[in-house]
Amino acid sequence: MQPKLNRSELDDLAGHFALDEPGVDTLLDAADARPGRAATLQFLARMLRVGGVLSLAAGLVFFVAANWSKFAVFGRFALVELVLVVCVIAALLRPPPATLGRAALFLAFIATGALLALFGQTYQTGADIHELFLAWALLGLPLIVLAQWSVGTAAWVLVLNTALVLFCGWQPAGGMLWLALGSRHFQTPELVIGIAWLNVLLWFAGEYFDPAAAPRWVRHLVLSCAFAFGTWAGIAAVVDDVANSGVGFLLIVAMVLAFSYAQYQRRDIYPLAVVMGTFIIVSAVWLGKVTEFHDEGTLLLLALWLIGTSTAAGRLLTVTARRWRGEAAA
Repeated sequence: MQPKLNRSELDDLAGHFALDEPGVDTLLDAADARPGRAATLQFLARMLRVGGVLSLAAGLVFFVAANWSKFAVFGRFALVELVLVVCVIAALLRPPPATLGRAALFLAFIATGALLALFGQTYQTGADIHELFLAWALLGLPLIVLAQWSVGTAAWVLVLNTALVLFCGWQPAGGMLWLALGSRHFQTPELVIGIAWLNVLLWFAGEYFDPAAAPRWVRHLVLSCAFAFGTWAGIAAVVDDVANSGVGFLLIVAMVLAFSYAQYQRRDIYPLAVVMGTFIIVSAVWLGKVTEFHDEGTLLLLALWLIGTSTAAGRLLTVTARRWRGEAAA
């Protein structure tokens, strides 16, 4: 049986023969490229399965919160711990990549966060919110690694980055992150660029990790977090005149590294897009600071810069994507 043509090959055929809409429909039918009834039902079943797992996870948290006054302290902990134990047993009986095992470990990850929040709320430990999320990420990492599921990996990435963004936005005295970072008197841009690099390293790790746990959309999420922090660091460095911290240098190195890697792989245009987006935003802030908005002409100059750089970036991305598709089809 001949393998089906992929999307890039179909696009190349349609462009080569300049097919109109009826011609494209005929090509799709001949290549059996349209999803059939079985494929559609399989997709819907997968989406409903993921939605069900997420609903169960949310239901656990909201059930405890809504019935807080009706449960004794022991009852609250017993409920969450019981869910955690049941999930672990289910994962042992049907280990990943079985669907039940993945869902059970994901629920165990959510239950771990709920248990930490319950402990802090019940005994008023004084822990900051970022410490809760950091502990959740560290304790839940083994569960996510064992689950080998992209949904769980994405949830872990969001939890970790939530902890880090809360810390950088506040930097309270005390706690694990303060002892490791804040007590050394790092400035905010330096902390943020360090977190950006952490996400860049996670992105590179995902490039060589199991595709089932870190597919392209999860790697895109990690890269988005990396350059969101990088953009934040770049803007803070420009606004606060942090000239000797090396923030700008580290940001440029991260941008060049991601750009060069994408050019070397020649298969994913997204790294180029986020790098260009960071450059456009930071350069616009720098231009605004240099000109100091003396008059309306300065605002016009800034608008022209944004329009010009965005247009050039869009054109470059379009041309590059087409060229890479052509090389892959050759």
